[in-house]
Amino acid sequence: MTKQENFLKAVETSLKTCDSLLKIPSFAKLGKDALFTVLIHAHSLDIDPVTALSGGLFYARGKVEMSARLMNALIRSRGHQVLMDERSNDRVCILHGKRADSGDTLTQSFSLEEAKSAGIYRAGTPWTAYPKDMLFARALSRLARQLFPDVIGNFYVQGEISELPRGVVTLDEEEESIELEEQKPERLELTEILEKLPEQKQKVSDFMAKKGIKDLFAMPEALYSKILAQAKAELEKEQAKSEAVETESEVLGEEI
Repeated sequence: MTKQENFLKAVETSLKTCDSLLKIPSFAKLGKDALFTVLIHAHSLDIDPVTALSGGLFYARGKVEMSARLMNALIRSRGHQVLMDERSNDRVCILHGKRADSGDTLTQSFSLEEAKSAGIYRAGTPWTAYPKDMLFARALSRLARQLFPDVIGNFYVQGEISELPRGVVTLDEEEESIELEEQKPERLELTEILEKLPEQKQKVSDFMAKKGIKDLFAMPEALYSKILAQAKAELEKEQAKSEAVETESEVLGEEI
C-alpha cells in the first residue's frame, strides 16, 4: 500500500471513528473537527487512538498539542535520552538530550522569566501551581523540536498554543509569515503588469473576490503562474497594438 493509499484509508477510518464517538456526550462536546484532527495526527505518528483521546493529544487553534508525558514517552521509546540537569529548580528547567542513532547531543532550557515575557505566567494557572512541571514541558518541547523532530512531528506540547495570549502567534506561524514575506518580491511582477492593464486588473480582482483569495501572495503557486502568463500575453498584445499605431502615425507623417 502506498503512502497516499495509507493516508486515504486513515482519513476514512478516522471519519468513521468520529461518527461513532460523537454519539458519546463527552466527545460530542469536542466536535467533529477536533476529533478528526486529533485522530489523523495520532495516525501520523502511530499513536494509539485511546492514548491520543485520553489525555495524550489536544486540539487547539486548528493545531494539535501533545502532553509532556506522551512526548517524553515517545522520545524514550525510540531509545533516545532526556536527562534533567541538577541545576533545574522551580525557576528554570535545563534538559540534556542525546540521540540513540547518531549520538548527537543538545541542551535546552526554559525559565519563568521567559514564561513571564511571553505573557503565559498568570495567577490561577498551572504555572503558579506547578511551575516545575510547566517548565519541564516547555524545555522538553524546545529540545524535541530541535533534536527529535522525527519523533514528535509538528506537535506542540500541551498548553503551548492554547495558553498563548490573544494576538500572539506560534513559532511556526511566525516562520510561515517570514516565508510569505520572502516570497512577496517574486509576486510583484504581476502587480506591476496589472497596473498597466486596468481591465485585466479588474478581472483578476473580481476572480480573487469570487474565490475568496485575499491577495496575490495568498494565491496558490500554480494559479499565480497561470494568471501571470495570461497577463504577460495580454501586455504583449497591448504593446504590439501601441507599436503598430506609432508606426502608422510615422508613416502618415512622412506622407504628409
